[in-house]
Amino acid sequence: MAAERQGSGGGRGGAAAAAGGGGGGAEENKENERPAGPQPGGLGDSLGLEILQIVKESQQQHGLRHGDFQRYRGYCSRRLRRLRKTLNFKMGNRHKFTGKKVTEEILSDNRYLLLILMDAERAWSYAMQLKQEANTEPRKRFHLLSRLRKAVKHAEELERLCESNRVDAKTKLEAQQKLDRKPLHFG
Repeated sequence: MAAERQGSGGGRGGAAAAAGGGGGGAEENKENERPAGPQPGGLGDSLGLEILQIVKESQQQHGLRHGDFQRYRGYCSRRLRRLRKTLNFKMGNRHKFTGKKVTEEILSDNRYLLLILMDAERAWSYAMQLKQEANTEPRKRFHLLSRLRKAVKHAEELERLCESNRVDAKTKLEAQQKLDRKPLHFG
């Protein structure tokens, strides 16, 4: 009886939860999985990431359709945490932070590029949230500028990593476009 309940996915630890099919978070669990198809690392294989499509879909599904930058920033933070966990790319332990950089040597999976992309998106969405709040509190403008600088820094890092010969031409072009789309000024 107990084995049947576990096998049918009736409990929390069932097959449905393990497969990522446990309710509304099923789509979010699937987005961190390794894509099907040829695996990187073989001859002729290159890393590909549809940057502009990922950004557009994420923004539309997680708050920017309504101008909710705080919700989108929370989504970016949660996704970064999930990506770091699945890649085992932790930034230290619970007691000490040790910053790790994504380098060309580590670049074996397109999810490493996705880490940098989500960092840039999180910083940008925080800047846009602060822009909305700067109407009532003028000091927020200085914090906003620093977050925009950080977003540009992450976008430049993504572009630099995409210049590697491990990344396909479409991803290189989209990384350049991504950098061009993040404005340094605001109206």
